[in-house]
Amino acid sequence: MIQETVPAHVVSAFQGESGLPEPAGHAWDNGWRIGPVVYSRASGVATGWSPKVRATLQIDGVRLARPVRSTDGRFVVAGWKASTWIDGELSRRVDETVLVALRLADALATQPAPPEPEQADPFVLADQRAWEETAPEYRPITGPLQVGHADLLACTIYHGTQAPAVTELVPFPVPRPHGYTAALVIVDGLIAGAVDDGVVDRFRHLPDIDQLLLRAVSYRRHVNDLHPRSSSNARAHIRRVEDLLVSRLTDTI
Repeated sequence: MIQETVPAHVVSAFQGESGLPEPAGHAWDNGWRIGPVVYSRASGVATGWSPKVRATLQIDGVRLARPVRSTDGRFVVAGWKASTWIDGELSRRVDETVLVALRLADALATQPAPPEPEQADPFVLADQRAWEETAPEYRPITGPLQVGHADLLACTIYHGTQAPAVTELVPFPVPRPHGYTAALVIVDGLIAGAVDDGVVDRFRHLPDIDQLLLRAVSYRRHVNDLHPRSSSNARAHIRRVEDLLVSRLTDTI
């Protein structure tokens, strides 16, 4: 399938440089880079929320791609968004990204949540079903709820010794516990085979982490069940991680 490149009138609206668009990669929503700006398709309820938050949010020890406004002050033009380019690549540095998740959660704790989706896409439905699980291993989690990042491992890039950078904010459909962003990073790393199983023990000190990990892997299981591009191979990896987490939880009871 041929991917649509950013139209010239969109680049002009964001006062961008002229030039040949270069693929920016998965970390940038498979957008296009021209000079210091990345142009990506904008969709979902976070379209208006994310750039407003990214414009001013400060995260200790973490860089954040800032949104670019159009000539008339908009963040979205003809279905496209623009962000400042940051050098870096996706990496298997899962432990470091868990720390990014905790710092990001601290920074987002006082931010308002985006509006709840009017239509339930696979990710919204998966989130609902994951948090409605009632099997014996699931227990209620108490404490404050807040906005967080649902796909941080796929949005965090690294470049040499520079501070890690987050390219986009992908909020939960509804507020969840502070540690849920970190739990999703751990689970995504395990599913991808990007980190050893010992990562669970290395972050055992986080409040409610065992329960948050169960919800996180359940979320990925439901996403895989609901998404039209799901695969049996991914399902097998998810099942392995879920079995691991349930087994470890049983061993600690």
